[in-house]
Amino acid sequence: MKTLGVNDIAYTEVDSNFIFEGQQILYKNAIVITMEMKKSKIDLAPSDITNREIFRTYYELGVDVNKGAKLLRKFGFNVQAGPAIGGAVNYVLLARAAGLGEIGKHGLLINDKFGPSLRIAAIYTDIENLPINNKNTYSWISDFCQKCQLCVKACPGKAIYKTPLVFENNTQQHIDYNKCAVPFSNQHGCTICVKSCTFYKQDYYKLKEKFTING
Repeated sequence: MKTLGVNDIAYTEVDSNFIFEGQQILYKNAIVITMEMKKSKIDLAPSDITNREIFRTYYELGVDVNKGAKLLRKFGFNVQAGPAIGGAVNYVLLARAAGLGEIGKHGLLINDKFGPSLRIAAIYTDIENLPINNKNTYSWISDFCQKCQLCVKACPGKAIYKTPLVFENNTQQHIDYNKCAVPFSNQHGCTICVKSCTFYKQDYYKLKEKFTING
């Protein structure tokens, strides 16, 4: 699938807590994919150019998961495409479970390649022998974000919680979606939280080395 422009692929079993209320998926395993939002476009946020880049990744990921699902069906596998926008599952939680990154203060997935400047989609399947890897090397990011808080200060809608809401099933909510929706709608998709993130602006491994040493 990387020939289609996808950046990362990983695999996990879908925790039922990740499925949105009132939604359902057909199969318990997930092939999780990510695609970079180009830095040259995100640097211009908020702008119409940035907004077009956001929806480019949504669109191309949607095309990719459908192509991937079609190919897998040809080989006799049962699959269900999960588009990048309007999906049945919380993709950030799903991607973290697949070992693709950690959730930042802004509620977005952060990884070593693109920071939070990426989008996520999935293909659900009943394939049993997927190379699932439950290890996550990104867990230190949570402690870093707790000290950083740059996205909290930069958010024009004051939508990012300083302390995430924790629910009975141990899932978390990092932003007030009603407050987030206002600048997102009025400012070309906003994306200030991505642009202001330390992991967007600086090298992941240098940050990790410095934080691990200094704590």
